[in-house]
Amino acid sequence: MNMTYMDANGEAQYPVMGCYGIGVGRLAASICEAHHDDHGPIWPLAVAPWQVHICAVRADDAGVRAYADKLYEELQNKGVEVIYDDRGVSAGVMFSDADLIGIPFRVIVSPRNIKQNIVEIVSRDKSLSVNVSMSSAAEEIGKILSAAK
Repeated sequence: MNMTYMDANGEAQYPVMGCYGIGVGRLAASICEAHHDDHGPIWPLAVAPWQVHICAVRADDAGVRAYADKLYEELQNKGVEVIYDDRGVSAGVMFSDADLIGIPFRVIVSPRNIKQNIVEIVSRDKSLSVNVSMSSAAEEIGKILSAAK
């Protein structure tokens, strides 16, 4: 661009420059800096990589697996962006990892909840914690997401 400046000796010099654009990595870091707690990021719903995080605690249990699979399909069919954790790890590890990922809403499917015919829905920022019936979980999650937008 042939840009110059005058140095202390009155001589024209070409500046040495770099280009620092705002990329996806910088945007993600800025969001995490502004929206986090001691356990990790709390993604705002508008920019979260997923909207809902299904935690299938004890996915080796046939009832948990069947219901979590069904809920995952229902949510996807409703256009909900959902991640599904069915790893064979303890609930504590699963929930800690979920906090580190920072998805706005967590849905907990566990043997205890299946026995009570409920799922737990918890917001990552801990402002919401509700139990809803298994039969209406997908619908309730849709309502929660609509209200959060």
